[in-house]
Amino acid sequence: MTTKHHGLNFIYCLIFPPIYLLGMLPYLIVNALVGRPLFFLSYTIFRYRYSVVLQNLSRALPLKSYLEIELLAKEFYLHLASMIVEIIRLFSISSHQQLKQVKLINPEVLEEYFKGGRNVIAVLGHYGNWECLNVLPLLLPFQVNAIYKPLSNPVMAKLVTRVRCRYGMQLIPAKHALRHLLRQTRQPQFSLFIADQFPGKQAKCQVDFLHQPTLMFNGAEKLARATNAVVVYLDMIPQDRCCWKISLSLITDTASTTTENLITHTFSSKLEQTIERHPAYWLWSHRRWKA
Repeated sequence: MTTKHHGLNFIYCLIFPPIYLLGMLPYLIVNALVGRPLFFLSYTIFRYRYSVVLQNLSRALPLKSYLEIELLAKEFYLHLASMIVEIIRLFSISSHQQLKQVKLINPEVLEEYFKGGRNVIAVLGHYGNWECLNVLPLLLPFQVNAIYKPLSNPVMAKLVTRVRCRYGMQLIPAKHALRHLLRQTRQPQFSLFIADQFPGKQAKCQVDFLHQPTLMFNGAEKLARATNAVVVYLDMIPQDRCCWKISLSLITDTASTTTENLITHTFSSKLEQTIERHPAYWLWSHRRWKA
């Protein structure tokens, strides 16, 4: 093992125990120690990407007044701080506690596809707290995967992997997803795919999303068409503090025969409805619309 690897492991060992122990505390205490100071620093002191948040909100919600936009921005920073608290608690919270906070309200949508041995791709956005979906292996009969782009920071990557894989979720780098799904024939796969990130200026799929022309990543659609997977939209509905309802809606169960970009357009439309219902829970600090 190289000196660099030793150094990274040392940093991880310094960071992980305090986070784990902190996560064992009740939400109100963790929020007082971390959430409230984080909100104060990001919203009041450093104004973390505040201009980006205001610009994104204003462009996406043109009928809102400036005062409404400012209030939504504040709600977003409150949510961001709360999400950090939730993620800290995911390191050590028991499965029993987490199952109280994440409820899949319509698992019957998937029953016939599991019985038929069909793979399912669930598309979603950076909305709510997507990290709490690590509990899905306890709620579904499928092998649950998360298709992702590996993080460049190795320490952060190791921490994120620790949370996401606690209950049996498998992480699959996006570039290996097709090969993985084609090889897995023994058990149906349920694969999560966050599909609202900026895809790059060379992307060929453009949609009307949040009242503006938007380039949309269509990797999930390409994967579904190549494997004829069932595609569902995963909606996160905020409930009480730290609690989320998960709702699934069918996009298509005949992906290989759909017209090009239909799946991506349908996903963007459903995500837009989710965002407009409760705007503060989307990741507005992301530079989604780049010049």
